[in-house]
Amino acid sequence: MIRSRWPLIPLLLLLSNAGMSQAGLSKDRAVAVSAGRDGAAEITFAHGGKTTIRKEPGQVGIRESRIAPDGTVGWLAEYRVENVSYPIAGTLIVWRTSNMIRRFPTELSFYSWTFYAQGKQVVYHAGPLHGELKSHCELHDATSGRLLAVWDGDLESVNNRPAWTIGLSH
Repeated sequence: MIRSRWPLIPLLLLLSNAGMSQAGLSKDRAVAVSAGRDGAAEITFAHGGKTTIRKEPGQVGIRESRIAPDGTVGWLAEYRVENVSYPIAGTLIVWRTSNMIRRFPTELSFYSWTFYAQGKQVVYHAGPLHGELKSHCELHDATSGRLLAVWDGDLESVNNRPAWTIGLSH
């Protein structure tokens, strides 16, 4: 007896479309962030396309760009400051799915930053340009910007610091 294979076709199409939508999502995923010639952030996607993010007023460059596991992208925007011979990282910018979702400015300077909780949170170490007595570190929700925790202490100490500060440096 020959059985018809027609009932399998809708199932195969459903499975095929599910695979294609997953592939489509990965093609729009950011794979690199770099500084353009003018200092603006340029994001490169898996499909090969690029987008340039407009600079902040006074911005001269970017540094410490990162991509979180969930596809969120971030970088430190650099600015020239009077009486300082090098650019200062003054704003942490977080970007996701074609939108800037949050800006974290500081009146001091960012030393370092990283994503936490798979990109749902950001952690940073900010302080004065010179003479820091204790490292000031903050944990924020990446989307709302809400402050979740603050820690002031010694980043060189392995035992006496919160787990969310791991990955930060001077």
